[in-house]
Parts: sequence; C-alpha cells; structure tokens
Amino acid sequence: MSAPSPLRTVLVTGAAKRLGREIALALAKDGCQVAVHNRDSLEDGANTVADCAALAGTSAAFRANLTDETAVRNLLPQVIQQLGRVDAVVNSASTFEHDTSASFSFDAMDKHLHSNTGAAIVLAQALHAHVLAREGTDSLLTRGPRGVVVNLLDQKLWNQNPDFFSYTLSKAALEAANTMLAMALSPQIRVVGV
Repeated sequence: MSAPSPLRTVLVTGAAKRLGREIALALAKDGCQVAVHNRDSLEDGANTVADCAALAGTSAAFRANLTDETAVRNLLPQVIQQLGRVDAVVNSASTFEHDTSASFSFDAMDKHLHSNTGAAIVLAQALHAHVLAREGTDSLLTRGPRGVVVNLLDQKLWNQNPDFFSYTLSKAALEAANTMLAMALSPQIRVVGV
C-alpha cells in the first residue's frame, strides 16, 4: 500500500473578500489546506480562515501588501513555514482603481502593475523554486507538473472600454506574462489564466 498523498496547500491572494473568498471556500470544501492572503481586511480574513478551517481542518491568514516587492517575496516562505508546503497559487487579488486616458499617470500604472502583474510573477517564481527544492529537478522531469499557478484575468481584455485604464493595462500584461510563465516554468509548474 502506498503512502497517502500530502494535503494540497493553496495560497489564494485576496481571499478575505469577494471572489477570492469564494475560491478559498471552494478549495477548502475540496479538502485543500488554504492560505488566506489579505492586505488590510483582517476581520474578513479571519472569518475566511475560520470558514475554510471548518471545511478542511487547516487554514491560516497571511498579510502582505502586493505593491511591495519585499512583502511579496516573503509571502510564500511564510506560508511554507506555517503550513509546510505550497502546491498552488491562485492570484485573485487586484488593485482596481478608476482612471482614464485623460487621468492616466505613471503612479497609477505603477501601482496596478506592481499589484496585479508583478506580484503574480514573483509568486509563480517562488512556487517554482519551492517545488524544485522540495522534489528535486530530476524527478520532476518525468512526473509532469507538481504545482499550479492560476492567474485571474478580466473580461475587460476582450471587452475593452476606456475606463479603468491602468487596471486593464496591468491585466493585459498579466495575460502576456501568463503565457511566458507557462513556457518558462514547465514542466514543474502549470500556469493558467482564467
């Protein structure tokens, strides 16, 4: 008889509220251990953790500002330290602030790109390094993907309009990064955009 598979652990960014919370709850219901990320929604994050724990038995909250590269680079190691491993990252968190071509600024674009694009890339990079360190490069080449990154895109990419200009640019950059990451991190990590 083979040893049981370890509990799958998923980091969900922006999991304190809205869509991120629903993703976290669905994963917990499916038996996953869920790392609930939030930036400032501490009470909502605690509620999501409690609800996930009631479904799966293990969940924990992690706080990080996704516009801060150091905070993003520290996030996955904190999850690994507390929950033991990470098998998937769902990049659900987004900065979503209104601007137009008339009000566009470098600052607005930078904020959206850091949070919505850069953080997703750094977390994918970190998951790849974790999987390689956990299982070694040789065994991964024959067994296929051992980790998954899911990047939430937006219908605005296919239904463009001139509002939320910087947000839409950041999601377009994430869509391009999604394809490049899928090629770069294969075969260890499967990268998908939804």
